[in-house]
Amino acid sequence: MEYGYIFIVGSSLIFLFIVAIYAIKNINVAGSKAFLFQIICVSIWSVGSLLEMLAPTEQLMLFWRNIQQIGIFLIPVACIYFAADYAQYARLKKYIPLLLIIPVLAIILIFTDSTTHLMRTGYIVSYNSFFGKALSVQQTLLGKILVSNNYLLAFGSLVILYRFSRHVTKALRRQVMLNFWAIGLIFILAFLKSAFLEGTDVNIPIVTIYLPSSIILFYNLYKNGVFLVSPIAREKVFDVVEMGIIVADRAGAIADVNPCAMRLLNTCFAISDTPNGKAMDSLFPDYPDWLALTGDNRIGELELSLLTPCERYIHIKVFPLHSNNGMFLGSVSIMSDVTVVRRQELALKKRAETDTLTGLMNREAFMSAFSSELEKSAAAESHISVLMMDLDKFKWINDTYGHAVGDRVIAEFADLLKCTLRQEDAIARIGGDEFAAMLRNTDREKASEIANRIIQAANGRQIPLDDQTVIQLKLCIGICENPGATSADEILKRADQAMYCAKNGSGNSFAIWGQ
Repeated sequence: MEYGYIFIVGSSLIFLFIVAIYAIKNINVAGSKAFLFQIICVSIWSVGSLLEMLAPTEQLMLFWRNIQQIGIFLIPVACIYFAADYAQYARLKKYIPLLLIIPVLAIILIFTDSTTHLMRTGYIVSYNSFFGKALSVQQTLLGKILVSNNYLLAFGSLVILYRFSRHVTKALRRQVMLNFWAIGLIFILAFLKSAFLEGTDVNIPIVTIYLPSSIILFYNLYKNGVFLVSPIAREKVFDVVEMGIIVADRAGAIADVNPCAMRLLNTCFAISDTPNGKAMDSLFPDYPDWLALTGDNRIGELELSLLTPCERYIHIKVFPLHSNNGMFLGSVSIMSDVTVVRRQELALKKRAETDTLTGLMNREAFMSAFSSELEKSAAAESHISVLMMDLDKFKWINDTYGHAVGDRVIAEFADLLKCTLRQEDAIARIGGDEFAAMLRNTDREKASEIANRIIQAANGRQIPLDDQTVIQLKLCIGICENPGATSADEILKRADQAMYCAKNGSGNSFAIWGQ
């Protein structure tokens, strides 16, 4: 009948061997080394139990019982190692060697017990027709204390896994708890065997006690890919990635957010409370395009320009979430704060479009804005006028007083234009002492009034150089409006011609093209 026992143990060890091969193939993944260590400990325990039963003498039975203790006292440490490695608690892993001190001491005392008698007071041999022979050992108080340490270590591994399960997403919690119950089951069954079967003739193979746990772990390996994609890797990325992640179900309720998303919601959307369980449309009613993407079952992206509580630019990419059978489950929004990049781009754009001396638009920017506005005015059949302005005797000022004074005159006149013209008017320094202004919804009559106002303001502006010398601004202006012109260049050219007509006349005046 002992062959039945041998078959059970042999079959179980073969199963464990297959699982061990899988762990070896994935040896560099979190938890696999510790899992392999567990299997080795159980194998030592089980093979020792089998050889104890087959031993012809009590002395050999006692020897193989001692061999079993290597696995018995090391497997709790292996479980702590597995829990710490699986959860990626790096600090805790550093203390694993210290946890070996008591188990190694116990193993040494067991192998020297024949002379010291510190661990056992005696033993008896029991026999069962199916389970064969087995030793029942009577422990000393020290032996019971050292065995109790095994259960403390096992409890510690369960605490680690449970604590880890509280810090992962709901999707990964089931995977972690399967490992929790697998390890817990080992020691529950081992405790029941020691408490109720020790000293009887029922010698259940140790490997069969570990077998239910190994099946659970094996299921977790293939079903959930424990060693293929470590849950801590997913969780770590979710926690530390410098992009906000918002997970919403198909009803639009927020299921989860990562720390970066919470910071963005607080900083950019003034949302300080945890949004979990709240509807997206109640939190972000001002962003319908984003809300539409979360429910459209398609990949999409957009950029939000936020002005309150502070100026921010948030790029959002939305991905749909599907079940294995393709059912739409919800969406995940990936948020990136691109404020710094956009500000740099805007600064570069402004630098490329701005005259450095005056802060006005340069010629390229003005022509681009003018061409665009000209198309809009043509479609709306509205008037638009252009003023071309040139300071009188500016070359003489430069030659007489120097370029620094000339720059000051240019800057003063630019400030005068900013104060005199409307906010919606586009003003540019075309080059040298030439300026242009685009007047929206303005015909030539209104443009004439504005030109006259500019000349009067300039004539009233005196730029003191010292106590005795002042420069009074004078200029000529050419006016042209859009009817009859086909392009921005043509209108600007006509306004320029009108300006030279004013210069060739009395100066310090304006002229309208075509009059």
